[in-house]
Amino acid sequence: MLELKSKTHWATFSRLGAKLVSFFVDGVDVVVGPGSDADALASDAYSGSVTGRYAGRITDAKFTLDGKEIRLVPNVGADQLHGGPKNFCNSLWDVVEVPQGLRFSIHSPDGDQGYPGAMEASATYRLIDNVLSLDFEATTTKPTVINLTNHAYWNLAGKGSGLDQEVEMPADHYLPLQGPKLPTGEIKDVTGTEFDFRKLRKVGQAYDTCFCLNGQRGKLRKGLTLRDPQSGRVMEVHTTECAIQFYTADHFGPAMPGKYGPLVQHGSIAIEPQNYPDAPNHANFPSSVLRPGEVYCHRMKWWFSK
Repeated sequence: MLELKSKTHWATFSRLGAKLVSFFVDGVDVVVGPGSDADALASDAYSGSVTGRYAGRITDAKFTLDGKEIRLVPNVGADQLHGGPKNFCNSLWDVVEVPQGLRFSIHSPDGDQGYPGAMEASATYRLIDNVLSLDFEATTTKPTVINLTNHAYWNLAGKGSGLDQEVEMPADHYLPLQGPKLPTGEIKDVTGTEFDFRKLRKVGQAYDTCFCLNGQRGKLRKGLTLRDPQSGRVMEVHTTECAIQFYTADHFGPAMPGKYGPLVQHGSIAIEPQNYPDAPNHANFPSSVLRPGEVYCHRMKWWFSK
């Protein structure tokens, strides 16, 4: 088993998807999902994994880059989700130890799932005291697009409904959806809607929503606070990216094996710092383009307190 330990916390990982399998706070595992690689492939390979090459959906599995139409491999109807059928989540990564951490790396060949350019990507986890961090880097041999995140599902109580957790997000806007969960292209104000989490409040209902974070992209800042009202446990998520996809595990159910029994619908929340889904198809969304000679960087931190 791959693991990181500090004086107060303990995390376990898998090479499959560079996955965060478990994270223990006060002896309670607050990451929800499958425990073994076999269960992950039979249940939900996205849980805890590094999602890519492009997290989220891309409409009709295509986009235009530098005047050329790029056709991707679809895996949800006509669309592509989380990088295609053979994505970073269901691939084995290489791993080496680094000071207080683990560095996972993967080679994605030119044309992988339709994406141009051979890509070298890495995901480095570190655990220092009560802070777990994750640093992404990637390079490409041809102009391409990229959007990496970690797809862990969280429940700070360890069990029970994720809808009972409390959330605060400094996000003045969100992305409305159309059809099969695809962005319309509009960036809408949260004021007066069920998408306003600017003050800490109970989640209360199902969501699968991209929230547009306030502040400067590229600067590490707090993107979300999650609190369990029963135990008082708190997790702050910090990110250099411009958005958080917030998903309440709507598809979990009794047929899906988890570490401690079947996965429960709405029993946890995926919190995915990232760029906007479908950004390559919307000129008004932040750019996801990566070119040769550039280095894609994205940093996130999970900070725990009680």
